[in-house]
Amino acid sequence: MRSQGFTLIELMIAVAILAILAAVAIPIYTTYSNRTYRTEAMADLLGCAQALERRASISFSYEGAAVGGADAGVVDPNICGSSSVDIGRYVINVTGTPAAFTLTAAAQNGTDEGRGISYNSAGQRGWDENGSGGIEASEMEWEES
Repeated sequence: MRSQGFTLIELMIAVAILAILAAVAIPIYTTYSNRTYRTEAMADLLGCAQALERRASISFSYEGAAVGGADAGVVDPNICGSSSVDIGRYVINVTGTPAAFTLTAAAQNGTDEGRGISYNSAGQRGWDENGSGGIEASEMEWEES
């Protein structure tokens, strides 16, 4: 008479199959999550750009948009609130002159670490797709290649 249950071999095979599935699924999930967070940061950059345009329509300058009224640095949360900054995934910096601005979002806490996103007053968009630490001419778009 055979007893009910699983043999050690059957359990080892089941664990091996789960390990293979996890090895495939975790990197795919991480890539998907990073792409979602990057899209959120891109939307935040566009929202900040709109806020800077509204501010410039009153003051006729993009200067003083950083914390403490500085011309460069972390964007003032009173000018531009963003969900990716509030959660801690990105830090949004601004560089403003009387006639132009550049917004950059730097990834934080393991979210696309080392890959920045940028948007300027001329509407140019870029992101460091290859992780080189800078945005090259071939990366002046937000689309993945």
